[in-house]
Amino acid sequence: MDTEPRILVVDDEENLLRSVAKTLFREGFDVETADGNLPAFELVQDSLGKNEPFNLVILDLNMPDFSGKESRYAGLELLERLKTEAPAIPVIVNSAWDEVETAKICLDKGAADYFVKGRTDEMLEKIRLVLGLQA
Repeated sequence: MDTEPRILVVDDEENLLRSVAKTLFREGFDVETADGNLPAFELVQDSLGKNEPFNLVILDLNMPDFSGKESRYAGLELLERLKTEAPAIPVIVNSAWDEVETAKICLDKGAADYFVKGRTDEMLEKIRLVLGLQA
């Protein structure tokens, strides 16, 4: 990639969102954030309209859904819409739940990968792999 990869991070936990964005910025990525499904989907649509799509979306599972209500699997709703509207943009799901079944559901719905929050090295490794930036 000739330019910094653009990553959208979606999570309703403000401190975590800030921390992940800062980590990714330090790694050389161009990062934008959203705190729920609707703002994230609007950012993706806007980026597509400007012909400047994100290279990757990282999303949480448990956050506000499209109606603004907190939902354990709101991220799956966003994942499904992204795979319909912008299938070329890879999505990595990031969750507090270290559950094989949840990871399998996400992968079956089109996620490129899944990782558990707080595992920064694993997150960076998965991002580089999905973006084809492995050394």
